Amino acid sequence: MAVNFKDEVLIRIFAILAVIIVPVAALLMYRTVDIAVVRQAEFQAMGQERFRIVTVQAERGNIYSHNNNLLATSVPYFSLHFDPYVASPRDYYDNIDSLALLLSRHVDSNHTPGAWRDSLLMMRDSAGGVANHYFKLAESVSYSELSRIRTFPIFNQGRMGGGLIVEKRAARKRPFGWLARRTIGYSREGGARVGLEGAFDEQLAGESGKQEMFNMGGGIWLPTDNLAIVEPTSGANVYTTLDVNIQDITENALENGLLRHRAEWGAAIVMDVKTGAIRAMANLGAVNARRNRYAEQYNYAISRSNEPGSTFKLATMMALLEDGYVDLDSEVDIENGVKKFYDLTMEDASSQSRGWRVISVRDAFEQSSNVGMAKLVDSLYKNNEFTERLRDFHLESESGIELEGERAPFLNDTSRAEFSGISRAWMAIGYESRLTPLQMLTFYNAVANGGRMMKPYLVTQVERGGRILEEYKPTVVDKQIASPQTIEQLQSLLEGVVERGTAKRLKSDQYRFAAKTGTSQQNYGQRNRKKEYQASFAGYFPAENPTYSIIVVVKDPTNGAYYGGDVAGPIFKEIADNIYNSMIEVHEPLNRGPRPVLYAGELPSRDAGYLPELLTVLDYVNVAVDTLPDAELAVVSASDEAVELAAINPAGQQFPNVRGMRLRDALYVLENDGYTVHPRGVGRVVNMRWQSDGNGRRGRDVELILK
Repeated sequence: MAVNFKDEVLIRIFAILAVIIVPVAALLMYRTVDIAVVRQAEFQAMGQERFRIVTVQAERGNIYSHNNNLLATSVPYFSLHFDPYVASPRDYYDNIDSLALLLSRHVDSNHTPGAWRDSLLMMRDSAGGVANHYFKLAESVSYSELSRIRTFPIFNQGRMGGGLIVEKRAARKRPFGWLARRTIGYSREGGARVGLEGAFDEQLAGESGKQEMFNMGGGIWLPTDNLAIVEPTSGANVYTTLDVNIQDITENALENGLLRHRAEWGAAIVMDVKTGAIRAMANLGAVNARRNRYAEQYNYAISRSNEPGSTFKLATMMALLEDGYVDLDSEVDIENGVKKFYDLTMEDASSQSRGWRVISVRDAFEQSSNVGMAKLVDSLYKNNEFTERLRDFHLESESGIELEGERAPFLNDTSRAEFSGISRAWMAIGYESRLTPLQMLTFYNAVANGGRMMKPYLVTQVERGGRILEEYKPTVVDKQIASPQTIEQLQSLLEGVVERGTAKRLKSDQYRFAAKTGTSQQNYGQRNRKKEYQASFAGYFPAENPTYSIIVVVKDPTNGAYYGGDVAGPIFKEIADNIYNSMIEVHEPLNRGPRPVLYAGELPSRDAGYLPELLTVLDYVNVAVDTLPDAELAVVSASDEAVELAAINPAGQQFPNVRGMRLRDALYVLENDGYTVHPRGVGRVVNMRWQSDGNGRRGRDVELILK
């Protein structure tokens, strides 16, 4: 039987395929069994060596101020590496010149385009050498720079098509630099946790994720594209009570004072009277032996407790008044400011006391008589009643601030071995007790707040994605730490200290404040050592409607004076002045209460300024103006029967006359005409002093005297 030629060909093809395919199939089956069964453990171990799961840190949350300024944030930066073997040969060599030029311009200009081209060729054509799949391009690249680099030829094909390897990292940044540095703090992995960063580390850190990594060899691990791994959850944001403007004012004033007196360290705190919210907390310590440079390295405000000295006399007076032992008109013999208690002699700091014998309790407090306060407490209290009364005022309680590291306060009492016959006398003037600046301010703030003691706090809320996770509201520690009558008397005493007492040199013409000076020797038990003092000043303003309470503590001033009124007081006043001049909330609203009725002699006259604003003031005091000038600026003229407005044009004068204007209007006129203005005082311009140009003529600088 004849065999069909086509069938014969097919048979031969099938035979050849059988000879080839069957052994291959058998080999594949053998390898499959060998890998999946016989050597399963060996290959699993190899896979585990090439892949691993690592923890991916979440993006840390931000910290914000009371007025939503960013205090701390995590800024991303990127490390760039390159695998030159990913792109196809055609894409690689066709675009190598363009890529070299862009790398030279935007990544590393120390290499010319030619040098970059040679490097790119060498990466790909390393014949005989070990292939480098992880060539380093750049470190610490910003997001905007990365966005531009991703548009470069080859790189624009992504990691899988172009070989650009991007690794993200994060650096913690503070947009305001050193502002409130210690209060904001830091959290170091495996290390210290300080300030708000430390106290709220768990909330800020978020929840870590998981990432699969592949071993490229040579110790290089790269992330895979496995999307089944857990994504990290970003940290929550923390909103604080700090006000960046008040913080800046406080730090600048504190630094100026420390430099002026070459002190060891200083702390200053500003608290909202009604709520207990901390608006500023400044801590500066000397960074060298010359004490000519300061930085925030330690939170003295909450972690350093010292004997406060005479600022403690406010608590002494509260105890005496509350127990009914004295009133402000009671008298005490201060014995010319010198009194011996057992074997120790106490003296008044004021030289005025040398001429005084019997004075009122009010005078004893306002003039800060040590002898007066000590004699009253020593003679009127027995056993442990004085300390117990002080405890009723929460002076032995921690403030409860959110930060770690608050030092517990201390009050001596009869149960302690160090308590002696002189203890009550010395406690009365701020010794044998230890408080932090914040604990002392909390007490003063309660007096400013009518006796209601508020818990100091630094954080208002913690939120993530617009959802509030934790909320912190004003907390009342004690609704009334003393009777309203006692609080009213204490407020009167603190105002008297500024009006007539140890702080009268600091009295302001702009507003009234109430405060107490304090000075204490810190190393009185150490012989043969130079005396070290702590100056303090605590109070609040405005006195008639307290908005902010402030404490300033300065340790070991060595240049000039060391008394609280001379060292800490000017710092307090600089803080209060600048807050008063920049914060509208401390000013009394013009329209509070009934409109005044003015007599002719009280009508505004010779006031000059912006016409619409003059009309607003005149309308407020019910003064009608019949004729309005057609001008931007005007001057008020008042007579017994009428008030008239006349147009003025200072800019048209050779030397503009801005007398009668407020500073803002005067600056508008003069600076627009090219003059440099140097204002002095507050109020209206009452005089102008032109500086000479050196040739006997008026120059371009003018000093404005305002009253």
